[in-house]
Formats: sequence, structure tokens, C-alpha cells
Amino acid sequence: MSRSYYVIELSARWLTVLLIALALVMVIAFALGYGAAWSVLTAELTQGEMTALQAAATPTEIPEVVIPTSVPKPAAKPTKTSPPSPTATPSPKPTTPPTPQPTPTAAATEFFVQVLASAQQQSVEAAQSRLESLGFASDHQHLITVQNAGAGVLYKLRIGPFPDRSSADRVAQRMSSAGFPDAWVVAP
Repeated sequence: MSRSYYVIELSARWLTVLLIALALVMVIAFALGYGAAWSVLTAELTQGEMTALQAAATPTEIPEVVIPTSVPKPAAKPTKTSPPSPTATPSPKPTTPPTPQPTPTAAATEFFVQVLASAQQQSVEAAQSRLESLGFASDHQHLITVQNAGAGVLYKLRIGPFPDRSSADRVAQRMSSAGFPDAWVVAP
């Protein structure tokens, strides 16, 4: 069973429109709920109960509270004490230096998708413009030039980096269906 993944891409303008629409829906829902609750409350209460409720809601005067102040006590006179007798202080124990822990080797955390390897620079430039039309800006495109002995120059066009292997796999599948059949994941 193959799994298919869908990617929803929104421009900044459409995301702003979506957030504003969501905020408006929330304000309208709040206003309707508040209005409905107020209409139910006023329908259930008679005029006399409403007057009593409003009278109960008015603030009443708070009595003034007087906090007594305390009288300061006179300061105690110091008593004469004898100087402390010298005691033996324990000598510090030597500490052993910590053993250094081996540093873990850095695992490949960035993945790239290689979409094209060609010896012709014109095909690489055409692929770059095609990638830009698919939504991959030029700062996410990496061109690697490999000098082969006697065979000339080989241009490798990669896109990325991607944070994990599954993201890179999804993009490689997307590139295969978008006209780059030799797209594959590269972990440097």
C-alpha cells in the first residue's frame, strides 16, 4: 500500500486573507453568542427581578479599616562574649579530574535532492528556471561542479536542504513526477 502525501502551499497574501477571515468568523460567533445569552437572560427575568439584579450589581461603600501601628521596641544591648576558640578545619580532599566523554560524531542532518547531473550548462540553466517555476527559489538551489579527468565538467543540480529524510523523499517523488525522473536523495 503506497502512501501519498499532499502539500498545501499558501502565499503570504493568501495566508493573511485566511487569518483575517478566521478572525472575522470568531468575532461574529462571539457577538452572536453574547446576543443570544443576553436575550435569554432578559426574557427570563421580569422587570422587578431585573431592577433587583441591577441594584445588587451596584457597588456598595466599603467601610474604612484602620490598621494599628506597632510601637518599636528598644534595641537590645550587646553582651560581651568571649572570642571563639580555634577549631581544627578539615583539609579539603583532592578531586579527581573528570574523564572526558567522547564527542559523538555529527550525523547527517541535512538532506538534498539531486534533480539533474549533466555535462551541458544549458540544460542545467533550463532546469534551474523550471525549478523556480515549481517554487524552489534560487537560494534553495545548489550547483556543484565536478571536474572529471579527461571527461570534462559535470554539473550537479541539487535542491534543499531538508530537515529529515522523509521530507527529502517526498520532494524527490514530486520532482520525479514534475519532469525530473532521475531525482534522488543525497545526504552529504
